[in-house]
Amino acid sequence: MSLDWANISHGGLPPTGPVAFDADLSAANVRVAASHGLYCFPASSDEEVLVNEIRYASDVEAGGIVNNSSSHEPYSVAWLCPDPRPVVDLTARRTGRTMRKFARRRAEWHTTVNVAFDEVVAACSTARGTTWITAELRGALHELHQDGVAHSCEVWDDDRLIGGVFGLQLGAVFTADSQFTRVEGAGKIAVVDLMTRFYQGGGALFDVQHDTEHARVLGAALMPRASYLDALARLRTRMVRIPYEDRSAVHIAELVTT
Repeated sequence: MSLDWANISHGGLPPTGPVAFDADLSAANVRVAASHGLYCFPASSDEEVLVNEIRYASDVEAGGIVNNSSSHEPYSVAWLCPDPRPVVDLTARRTGRTMRKFARRRAEWHTTVNVAFDEVVAACSTARGTTWITAELRGALHELHQDGVAHSCEVWDDDRLIGGVFGLQLGAVFTADSQFTRVEGAGKIAVVDLMTRFYQGGGALFDVQHDTEHARVLGAALMPRASYLDALARLRTRMVRIPYEDRSAVHIAELVTT
């Protein structure tokens, strides 16, 4: 039995690190958790599971972290809901001049949506420093993609896949899970093009999950967790249709303030 994500998301959660442990990586559980603001971080080895237990068992016992004790491996999958949350407000974002110039110099590149979802996830799973995209999670993501929830944006140089990003669409909120790049700048092109398409289809917020310099360059600002959860609850039922046509990389310049 999975955790009650609706109640957990509005509890007294720690601002950083895991807020829950639940080994259920089924597509349904990943989707429900995401719709309440949580994303998963599976351990990639038995050693990482042990480290999780050693590090967080006392917090679980004290009630600061929720643990699904009925799970077969209670500490194998951490769930996060950071406070604050790095989010791009698509309704108020302009594509940076530097990125527009870069894209125009790469006019031979083109972007697509959902043409190579599994290949993008596989490439992200082998990117440097990435260990959390496990085989079980990849299976769930594949199912979510088939259900129209998980999407990818690909960047191509002719027929060569050189960059991409994937994540989950929750109504008018998109939560980006991971990106990869094989040629400098291709990963950024993928993210910004997906932002462009999502905005054009009616999207409002683009959650980048992790606060990094790269996220700030893309236009992310820190949003209090309570504000993010309120916005997600309000926007997750809104209909958004991401444009799917093949585009030149220069289309990233289309995202402007209306």
